[in-house]
Amino acid sequence: MAASIDAAINFDDLRRLAKRRLPPLKALPAFEEAARLLSFSAAARELNLTHGAISRQMKALETHLGVRLFRRLSRRLELTEAGAAFLPATRSALDGLEASAARLSAAARQGPLVIACLPTFMMRWLIPRLYDFNARHPSIDVRLSASSAPVDFAREGVDVAIRIGAPPWPEGIEAQAFMNEEIGPVCSPALAARLRRPADLQHHPLLHTETRGDAWPDWLGRSKTTTIDATKGQRFEHFYFLLEAAVAGLGVAVAPRPLVMEDLKLGRLVAPFGFVRSGRQYCLLYPTEVAGLAKVRTFRAWIGRARKSGQIERIRV
Repeated sequence: MAASIDAAINFDDLRRLAKRRLPPLKALPAFEEAARLLSFSAAARELNLTHGAISRQMKALETHLGVRLFRRLSRRLELTEAGAAFLPATRSALDGLEASAARLSAAARQGPLVIACLPTFMMRWLIPRLYDFNARHPSIDVRLSASSAPVDFAREGVDVAIRIGAPPWPEGIEAQAFMNEEIGPVCSPALAARLRRPADLQHHPLLHTETRGDAWPDWLGRSKTTTIDATKGQRFEHFYFLLEAAVAGLGVAVAPRPLVMEDLKLGRLVAPFGFVRSGRQYCLLYPTEVAGLAKVRTFRAWIGRARKSGQIERIRV
């Protein structure tokens, strides 16, 4: 029993010894400036603080260390022996932190461009066009992350995200809209041959996706079609499955134009009633603090040029 108690006491002692007894860290830059300028007022101006704030930080630092760092004379300051001894270590620590932060920041700026993108949009729109970006900017390594959830840019290491929606966006996030969303019913050619007008949809299964349950009510409202029960039909968990079901002739789905452009070209799908604007936009989102990074500016410019130059084609149906 005694041995186990001794072991516990030894462990607690080691844990206490392992804790760092660091001085108030925010006081160190103030101490360095005050020691360099030998003036609290001058240090306050240099650090954009008040004289009182510098004085309080020095008092807290001296209290923690248990020694006086300055002699407060009538018109000036002098470093004590303890202050003179502490100054080189303070400068070395601050220089080390600054250099390490600069290296990390440079690595982040020069690292890969991490893009979080809606999964189906990434598969059907972004990836087929990335060859052009890679050819134009071979020095930028692009990493893709498929997600539709809200993005924690800092925690997930994401530079930009492609989302669809409308303002307001979260605080600290900038948005660049690059394409209006247009939606419309799509189906197999065989099924489309039996659709002469929107009212004919009542005779065919409607396909839905869990990720966008308002697609049919949205389109029916915008096309002023009131005779269709928008709740009937089969539901799919993912948008990709929904589109494959439409290709297979299982029914009619409402889809955004960019996600079905290739299927329309190849004749796998038909948009019998064309497309209408949904009022939402595809947007490039990025934190304000990374807006000036070269890799982010380059991608923003590329996606804007792609839209204007016709790489994002408009398919007539």
